[in-house]
Amino acid sequence: MSRERWWGKARGLPQPAYERWRETLDAVPGRPARILAWARTPTGFCIGSPAVLSLGDDSAFSHVGWHEIERGGWNAETRRLSWTRYPGEDGRSRRGFAELAEPARLPELFRERVAASIVFERFVPLVSTDGGITVSGRRDLAGAGDRISWHVSPVRGTDWRDEGVRAEAERVLARMRMEYDSTPAGW
Repeated sequence: MSRERWWGKARGLPQPAYERWRETLDAVPGRPARILAWARTPTGFCIGSPAVLSLGDDSAFSHVGWHEIERGGWNAETRRLSWTRYPGEDGRSRRGFAELAEPARLPELFRERVAASIVFERFVPLVSTDGGITVSGRRDLAGAGDRISWHVSPVRGTDWRDEGVRAEAERVLARMRMEYDSTPAGW
C-alpha cells in the first residue's frame, strides 16, 4: 500500500485511520469529511475538520462539534489540547483532552473553529448575586440550518444554588433568544 501524500484527501494521515474516521463521520449526516489539521496522540490521532474535532485510532473515532465546546485551549508545557463541553441533559459538563506529540496547526485550528461557531456572546450581571452569567449563542459549523443553540454559563462568584440565580438567568436567556434567535421563537 502506498503512503498517502500530504496534499491528498487524507492529508498524510495513515490510510486505515483515515478510512475509519470517514466511516464514523459518515454515520452523522451533514458532517463534511475534510481534514483541516491532524496530530498524533499516544493512542491514535486527533483530527480537526470544518465541523468537528475527532479523537480515535484505526478501530474507532469519537466526534465533538465545535459548537459543543464551551471553553478549552492548548497548553504548550503539557502538550495537551483540552476542552469542556456544555452541560448535557443531565446537567453535567464533560471534559476531554488530547496529548499531542507534534501539534502542527491543530491548536490554532481549535481556537479558530470554536470562535467561528460563536454567533452571540455577552456577559450579563445578575441582580441576585455579585457575579453574573455569560449568554452564548452557537451554531453548528456543519451547516445544519440556521439553528442557534443557546447556553448560559455562570462566571466566577455565581452559584446556581443561590436563591433566584437560576430563575434570573432563565429570564435573561429568554430575552436574548427573543431578541437574537432566527427560529420561530425569535424574529
